[in-house]
Amino acid sequence: MERLVVAVGLGTGLLLFAGQADAQYRYTDDKGVTKTTQYKLDVPKDYRDAAVWIGATGVGKPGLSEEAQKTKMRDEAYRRIGEANAALVPYLQAEAAQKAEAARVNAINKAAAQERAQKQAAQRQDQMERRAQQRADESLSLQRESVELERQRAQSEQIRANNEMWRLRYGR
Repeated sequence: MERLVVAVGLGTGLLLFAGQADAQYRYTDDKGVTKTTQYKLDVPKDYRDAAVWIGATGVGKPGLSEEAQKTKMRDEAYRRIGEANAALVPYLQAEAAQKAEAARVNAINKAAAQERAQKQAAQRQDQMERRAQQRADESLSLQRESVELERQRAQSEQIRANNEMWRLRYGR
């Protein structure tokens, strides 16, 4: 009886602590469901040729099939691409920040250029108005000078006429 209890205890311990063995072959059935098995003999006969070894390789274990090697290489390439993209994230963020800063500076420069253009246009308008005012002032001044010269000419003519009259009258 004691031996029976030890045997039952040992069997129970093995069942509890022994995990399921790693699956080594993967195949896909007609319904598209992927399944894994421990041995190739466990794969249904119709799917054996398409079964892929997914277990560990090394001494005493079969090597990977050509398809499994391609899958492994592809997975490794995808992993490296993912790591490279993850490493690029800070640079991409910095590049995006630089682009945003450049856009902000361009907007500021554009606004400043528009403001300068408006200021220059206002200055040109002011200058044109000042020139027009100067021309008007000069024209008025010339008109006044012309009137004054005409008045002086008329006065001078009057004086000559008076002198001529006095000369004829008093004979000198």
